[in-house]
Amino acid sequence: MSLWKKVIFNIIFVAILTSYKNYNTEKPDSSNRLLERPNIIFLLTDDQRWDALSYAGNTTLKTPNIDALAQQGVYFKNAYVTTSICAVSRASILSGQYARRHQIWGFSKNFTEEQLNNTYPILLRNSGYTTAFIGKYGVGNQLPIDQYDYWQGFSGQGSFNQQDENGNPIHLTQKIGQQANEFLEMQKDADTPFCLSISFKAPHVEGDPGYFLPDAASDTLYSDITASIPVTSIPEYFDHFPSSFTTNNVARNRWKTRFATPEMQQESIKKYYQLIHGVDVVVGRILEKLKETGQDNNTVIIFSSDNGFYLGEYGLAGKWYGSEPSIRIPMIIYDPRESSKGKTINKKVLNIDIAPTILSMANVTTPKIMQGKDLTALIDDPETDWRDAFFYEHLWQSSDRYYIPSTEGVVWNDKKYMKYFSNENTEEVIFEELYDLSKDPKEIQNLINISEHWELQQSLQEKYLQVKQIAK
Repeated sequence: MSLWKKVIFNIIFVAILTSYKNYNTEKPDSSNRLLERPNIIFLLTDDQRWDALSYAGNTTLKTPNIDALAQQGVYFKNAYVTTSICAVSRASILSGQYARRHQIWGFSKNFTEEQLNNTYPILLRNSGYTTAFIGKYGVGNQLPIDQYDYWQGFSGQGSFNQQDENGNPIHLTQKIGQQANEFLEMQKDADTPFCLSISFKAPHVEGDPGYFLPDAASDTLYSDITASIPVTSIPEYFDHFPSSFTTNNVARNRWKTRFATPEMQQESIKKYYQLIHGVDVVVGRILEKLKETGQDNNTVIIFSSDNGFYLGEYGLAGKWYGSEPSIRIPMIIYDPRESSKGKTINKKVLNIDIAPTILSMANVTTPKIMQGKDLTALIDDPETDWRDAFFYEHLWQSSDRYYIPSTEGVVWNDKKYMKYFSNENTEEVIFEELYDLSKDPKEIQNLINISEHWELQQSLQEKYLQVKQIAK
């Protein structure tokens, strides 16, 4: 190589090296990066059924702040859980998996290290997000405190009776709101995006068998009106489920303590709604804090519930079973960066869709082990190819004290089949249900084993076996 060629080569090499060095050491424009990776707040209530929102048409309950999220965002009218009980559903939400895959069926089993590392908050933290958890964790008894940047979570059910930092009484819902705003204040000048998961106890009962304990500030709310009651909660439907199902059933026993008389039912429903009102107040304060700290234009808010709740239907309280009040939940996504305002999506979405959706919004690759679907695809194109059926499951090892029949079934378009059986023995059938929800949305007329609906029954039972395989 000639001398001149060597000189030119060295000049070019130094120029490239300098350019590469500057590219790697220059601090990126944080505002652009934040716009690409939004802040995310996930709000999860406990036992809030799908129609316990004024936006969903509830004429008794008023939820203006949650309604505002739906009015300015996307409302999923047909959102469901794959298992209706808090611990299992929360494990499904965090992992994006059916219970059949994550295998957490009760309250004491923890995620394995591998499972925990594949939950959405840990994946986000590993990708550069600041992560926070506030409220009821609900999965196992080992809290992953050191896996989050900010932790105010608790194990078990917790109590609504709390104290503030000065030792004064405060309702848990309001305390969670204060902790949320404390975290948001800490993040106002941060140069990294955050994901804040807020897990309310409300409107879950206090204690076992439990009673509704709202904040004293809302104790007189709805006192001057008569709350609407579910159609199937009247005595005519008390024997909808057979005695082999209801005798000593936890759901029937808890009905006796909450809904057994019209007066008890009115009081319980109103207090249930008062608890939801308390959540709505906190949501409003969070929205105000986001605006105050300048984070409102780049913070996605997702609102949902871990499962539904019977308000006396068929003489039942609690959840677990395959009825719409038990498995159907509210779900809203508000993204201030998007133009989709007041959009309603009717296709079926699931609690297992939340994790992959959050990861997608954060530009984080979704692990193949997750079974949920990215809801942003549905938001972008409501006509996109989507699921028309899903598998429902709740397995429980019953005892004399806790008799809860296990459940498996399928919701397929506007048809539903549910099978109840003893423990994990699917052959020991206690009761079956078959409904055409397009004609019978209140699930009044059980079509099982009726000759003119035999073809429908066979097709649903075959579909049930198909989706059960997919859920593994």
